[in-house]
Amino acid sequence: MVVAVPTSASAATIAFNCVTNNTGSCSSYASLITGNVTVSGNQLTVTVTNGAGGGISELYADVPSSGLTFALTGLVEAPPSVDFEFGGAPPNVPGGNTATPAFVSDFMAQSSNSTGRINFGETGGLVFTLSATQTQGQIDTLLGSGALRFGLHIQSLGQQSQSEGMISSFGPPTTVPEPASMLLLGTGLLAAARARRKKVS
Repeated sequence: MVVAVPTSASAATIAFNCVTNNTGSCSSYASLITGNVTVSGNQLTVTVTNGAGGGISELYADVPSSGLTFALTGLVEAPPSVDFEFGGAPPNVPGGNTATPAFVSDFMAQSSNSTGRINFGETGGLVFTLSATQTQGQIDTLLGSGALRFGLHIQSLGQQSQSEGMISSFGPPTTVPEPASMLLLGTGLLAAARARRKKVS
């Protein structure tokens, strides 16, 4: 079932953080993937936009173990080519067991084929029917506490066509400097210190 993204007075922004680092630059890619969670009555929609390249091949949800009941009832398949279906493999986010707490996939959907992935500039998502009407604030609380999380598996990243596993966090992404960035920063600070020393003497 393909549905349109519901209009909502507000939406929670989610970012994605890496639980793998096969490319050696995963956090740089993660910072380019954005997400939104909106709620309208008893329908919750999570959408993910790929600004990193490669292709998002699977989407996952780790939902609260008590309180609300979630049912995956629809997919957001934005043009031109996103084509997803319920279920699939791998059954959990690659590397999800290393998250704290471990990411346990209650629901997932995958691209029907390699061309149906969420490719650069495209948006896809999951639609849930909840057991009770919710406000955006109530859902934001679940996201903020980590009781409600989303994950993704993205493939064909970088020159080596590596894949990465990522898990959502509520709000802006946690930036983890890559080793190359740290080296560049250190070199710059060293050069600035030398220049200052020369100027003083």
